Amino acid sequence: MSSGAAPSRPSGDRRTSAIQKRQSILPKPASIVLDPSVIIAQHAQLTGTQPITIGPNAVLHPHSRISSTLAPVVLGEGVVIYERAKVGVGIGNGTDASLRRSSTASARDSIRSTRGEGTVLERHVVIETGAIVEAAEIGEGSLVEAGAVLGRGCVIGKYCTITSGTIIPGSTSLPDYTVVYGGTQHRIDQTLKARPELQQARLIMHEKQLEVFKKLITNHIAKWM
Repeated sequence: MSSGAAPSRPSGDRRTSAIQKRQSILPKPASIVLDPSVIIAQHAQLTGTQPITIGPNAVLHPHSRISSTLAPVVLGEGVVIYERAKVGVGIGNGTDASLRRSSTASARDSIRSTRGEGTVLERHVVIETGAIVEAAEIGEGSLVEAGAVLGRGCVIGKYCTITSGTIIPGSTSLPDYTVVYGGTQHRIDQTLKARPELQQARLIMHEKQLEVFKKLITNHIAKWM
């Protein structure tokens, strides 16, 4: 029987160093502009090479992801991005892997092909769990429900609702107050359109929800400042 000592296990310090090294290869945005009131939960991700701007009282839940790999991202006041939701041009359908293999020229072509060369979410937009948003613009107060997909270059009006699991093809434009349901069916929410007091009520409820998030979510904004 060999008398040699058993090989020692890697120390905790070495394992920690390896983890830190793997994390460091994530692309860093060219700039991150955050309002001090933004809430960024642990494990939320901001990646890419172009600017990311996030306005007052926006909330990024755990494991949400904002990517500026191909184009800038702007999140307006009070925007909420729920768990596992993804926002940014090129973030859908496994394109991250293909982007790593693509040339700089083809990436430039992809950027030019999008309206506004980026993604803008206006104030109080809500992106629910697991949704994927590559849209160019989503108007104020709109809701993208769980698992919905908005293709590249979409322009969504204000106070729209994209129901769960709906797929909106790229470059689609939807007018204000549109409800998309049943996969392809559209209608205009005439009640919400005609009654400003309902819009105000929705705004009040949204702001109350933001206050709840401030109490429940541990803020890791310092990591990104």
